[in-house]
Amino acid sequence: MIRKTLMACLLGLGAVSANANDVYDYLSQDAPAANTYTPYYHQRASHFAELPAIDGNDIVIVGNSLTDNGRWNEMFGNPDVKNRGIIGDIVQGVSDRIDFVLKGHPRKLFLLIGVNDVSHHLTPDSIVSAVENLIVKIKKASPGTELYLQSWLPINNDFKRYKNMIGKEEIILQGNVFLEQVARRQGITWINLFPLFADRECKLPRHLTNDGLHLNEAGYRIWRDAIAGYVTPGRTFGDGDIYPLGSGDIVILGNNLVGGAEWHELLENPSVKSRNTWPDVVNSLPALAKSVAAHKPAKILLLSSYNLDENAPKGVNLSANFDADIIVGKMTEAVNAIRELSPGTEILIQSITPVNSTYEKYASFAGSAKKVKAANKKLRKLAKKLKVTWIDAYGTFADENGDLKAVYTNDGFKLMGKGYKAWGELLKPYLNGTR
Repeated sequence: MIRKTLMACLLGLGAVSANANDVYDYLSQDAPAANTYTPYYHQRASHFAELPAIDGNDIVIVGNSLTDNGRWNEMFGNPDVKNRGIIGDIVQGVSDRIDFVLKGHPRKLFLLIGVNDVSHHLTPDSIVSAVENLIVKIKKASPGTELYLQSWLPINNDFKRYKNMIGKEEIILQGNVFLEQVARRQGITWINLFPLFADRECKLPRHLTNDGLHLNEAGYRIWRDAIAGYVTPGRTFGDGDIYPLGSGDIVILGNNLVGGAEWHELLENPSVKSRNTWPDVVNSLPALAKSVAAHKPAKILLLSSYNLDENAPKGVNLSANFDADIIVGKMTEAVNAIRELSPGTEILIQSITPVNSTYEKYASFAGSAKKVKAANKKLRKLAKKLKVTWIDAYGTFADENGDLKAVYTNDGFKLMGKGYKAWGELLKPYLNGTR
């Protein structure tokens, strides 16, 4: 079946080709500036650098958003499985940060990278050449690491979400052919995921994605099962939750500040898990709390955020015109939902974090420090009223002006590695029962 699917794709897409004027050699001076990394790349890479070092027991999953978006340690029920994915990453991006992984000589490393290079209009042979150079680098730096090269997945341009991927179906197919040749040439294991995710039209099926490129939980289930034999030989999985929660778990809930960290590594506690919403708004907190409380975890830490600003520029969804009473109201709903569904769960409320208005992206927050402090004062009163634990994260993050400390951010709101490390140190006593 897999062979038939692949052959159908090769035959059916034979007429599809990208405009030669829109495809560049990876090293050409005419190629787009693909190596200009995003603020998120630096946030995530610096976070990895601050985590406890990779060691010889670890199994590391390396890649772009497809990797980043998976909770791999939870999928496999194994804290030694580490996520080193970064949304938007490219081959050179992995090469520039891989030393933090390799110096620990991990037991196994799974690599899937290059699709974002395709979106930068680079030729499949030049991308794959860069992947091979990366593989050579990995083998040289950590020869004892078992290396697994995974194929690129199909895409579905019917969603019309990613314009730079329009017409790139054949490049993905060609790239996978070249990648398999690289795996054979380098003597590493090749894992061909493409046929497992391709429908009869060689597209990523709609039931596995909501945007044509990224995977939902059903998609991650397929991926997990495909590599399970390589991650832990003999291990099989049933039909239960791909991300199970249990009575011994400590769950951190909130916005995408929560989602940006590998908490089980940061806090060195495999029972710590996170669940977050996108974007950074308070409105969805009660529903999130309700869904998690149904599993009756030991502790839930709640982090509120600001109100949605529908008139904000693209990429900015925080409003300096937030309403503290709305924040308090939504937090109250969240606490009540937890208590109704899981009265034995310990609840902890964290203060909202400051924003640094000196960054252009969040300039609208200029002069709002007093308002943020007032909102946290109301949240603290709420915690006392509801008899739940209060955690003053604001005091850790704010500078003398009430702005998010510059050493902790590179965009005014999201956190760099030092910010997450400080946050982790703040939380440890609460999670360990010593505070």
